Amino acid sequence: MTIKERNSLLALVICAALSGCGDEGNASGSGGDGPTNVDTAPLELTTDLCDDPSNMTVLLESPSGNALFASGQFNEEQVERMIASPTEGPFYMVNLIRYREQAVYADGRETDLTGREANALYNPVEFLSAIGARVVFSTEVDDQIDGDDILWDDVGIVEYPCPVAFFAMISHPEFQERAIHKDAGVETTIVMPTDLEPTPPPADPDQSEATFPPTLEDPAFDLIHVMDFHDIAQYEPGADEPERTGEEAWAEYQASGQGASNELGHYRTASLIVQGVLLGDDRDWDEIQIIHMSSQAGFQALLDDDTRNAGKYHRAAALQHNYSMITFPTLSQIPFAGDTGGDAFDVTPNGTGTLCQTDDDCPGDGLVCLSDGGAGGFCTPASCGSGTCEAPYLCCHDCSPVALPSLPFEDSACIPDALTSLFTEEPVSCSCD
Repeated sequence: MTIKERNSLLALVICAALSGCGDEGNASGSGGDGPTNVDTAPLELTTDLCDDPSNMTVLLESPSGNALFASGQFNEEQVERMIASPTEGPFYMVNLIRYREQAVYADGRETDLTGREANALYNPVEFLSAIGARVVFSTEVDDQIDGDDILWDDVGIVEYPCPVAFFAMISHPEFQERAIHKDAGVETTIVMPTDLEPTPPPADPDQSEATFPPTLEDPAFDLIHVMDFHDIAQYEPGADEPERTGEEAWAEYQASGQGASNELGHYRTASLIVQGVLLGDDRDWDEIQIIHMSSQAGFQALLDDDTRNAGKYHRAAALQHNYSMITFPTLSQIPFAGDTGGDAFDVTPNGTGTLCQTDDDCPGDGLVCLSDGGAGGFCTPASCGSGTCEAPYLCCHDCSPVALPSLPFEDSACIPDALTSLFTEEPVSCSCD
């Protein structure tokens, strides 16, 4: 694994910490220390917004909320669905993102930021934390193998507690000020509220028993399908098939390859049913599926399976539009059936693990904000030694001099014990204890 590949994995530490505050409201667990500009905001951003359906009425009758809903930027039918069920949740907002090559700000300011760099300044971690939302999936797109009208750069999924909390957040004046960076950086996006279908946890989550298990040279990956089904499946003339819906035809296709997929050790990460498109597209997308593939070799074995290939005509009949993308997620915490997600890491008594954007956000002396270069991170001691980090953190120190320039810390840092393996292998080769 190259230093570049290793450094991209370090984002997992940051992303996992950022999403870990979802159930507590913020890293210290107080549940309400988010933006509170109540003089101009329709509602204070707290984790109990979903307890009162009348909060939606407050939003609708407020100047900023009224302006938001009347702006015309959102799909009116989907907004009406969400307004009708203001406290229903959680729901999962899927974002497909394509960045501008260079950021373009609406106010005309000069900038040399790329689109991705501008979007990194948007990073609304404290707003998500304040309402009890959390990022559960984040990835760059490595290869888009189906659908070429738009080539996507990133896919992100955020778990929101309910619609009124989401609308309270995006109508908040401080959030809107931050969102100018997203508008400057993003060229195209599709934003879809979805419902998560129950998915049983895998029997072999690390796929060590797979026919083609993951290796450093051929790692596991997630295959994302974004699907718009025909109302009625469009089979070729002469096909000996009964009339069925596009969704039913897709189910026939998946059934034809399911046995081979299971035998190879692949498993489903998530199935997300699209409520409707909120922003960015006028197509009627139906479902997003995420399949965890053991390796490229395992994926190729599935593509070569005779039974699956015999059923491929069902796939062609089912899909009106689709995108299929190979991704290597930096964060994947979509809950399986019976799993409520929860915190990625604990915040220790000395403040390690506290969410931060700068060193000033870290409580106590000697803590710095560990970041992968984006706008958010978590607090860690500026230096540590063997045995000095509080559980569940270990001190990673004495790293390879070759790798140090690529690491998000100077000499040492407290790292969650579940992720220290990222730092102990070559070329990073830290000692973590």
